[in-house]
Amino acid sequence: MPRSMTGYAKVQKIFGDYKITCEVKTLNSKGLTIDVSMNYFLNSKELDAITKIKEYISRGKVTARIWVRFIKPIQVSVDYSLLKTYYDALSDIRENLNIPMPVSLEHLLTFRDAFQFEISNEEIENAWQHAKAVLEESLIEVVKERKIEGEKLTKDLVEMVEKMQSIVDRINERAAEIPKVVAQRIKTNTRELLPDDIELNRELFESAVALIADRADIREELVRLDSHLKRTRELLSKDEPVGDMLNFISQEILREFNTILSKSRFTDITNFALEGKYLVSQFKEQIMNIE
Repeated sequence: MPRSMTGYAKVQKIFGDYKITCEVKTLNSKGLTIDVSMNYFLNSKELDAITKIKEYISRGKVTARIWVRFIKPIQVSVDYSLLKTYYDALSDIRENLNIPMPVSLEHLLTFRDAFQFEISNEEIENAWQHAKAVLEESLIEVVKERKIEGEKLTKDLVEMVEKMQSIVDRINERAAEIPKVVAQRIKTNTRELLPDDIELNRELFESAVALIADRADIREELVRLDSHLKRTRELLSKDEPVGDMLNFISQEILREFNTILSKSRFTDITNFALEGKYLVSQFKEQIMNIE
């Protein structure tokens, strides 16, 4: 079954010297947008993370947060020249604005660019391999959640399709009577308008009936609706991204109901078509959540 585009997962693992947390959230979107945030020393791995996410998710807005914490102490280098610059700047601000509070170590610690972890490329690669494993586990959990939500959505969508099919079937039953009813209406109206001593030209009468019946003929629209609804059921049974295709078909279904409305000569057919349009609007709203 199709998946929903909404999901959330958070996985936390400890691998030797690392504690890794990965949080993945997905929301609705017309396409695929990915936002990844990681420790600064893993910035070079952002494209790798995006590639991994694309293996599991093809549509939606994805926000992934990957954070590596070191359990063991690691060496930190301090840029004292930069800290001195910040200290002097803060002191000038304090004096110029008459701020009584002195500059403290707490203030200087907020300037993170003055502190750098001394991490080798080998350690960065090792940390990333573990982080990637946690990311993959998070993505698997998100996909599971999207599948569960997708099953609920699909059930609702199938019910809507069956209601639309029921409407099409009822219109089909009524549409078969169109030529007969048109002929009777023309004959009745003609008799009311013409004197009793004037006889109808049968050939002209049949031509008029055929012309009006042809303009009111909705058989082609009904055939296309049957085809579109059949295709919709097929898509809703597939275990793959079908949201874009469902959106396209829903537009086609709406177009056929609109055409039936424009051709309708019967109140009940008009009402059926209006009900169909309402169901299509509900259907379109729901498939916005489908991947």
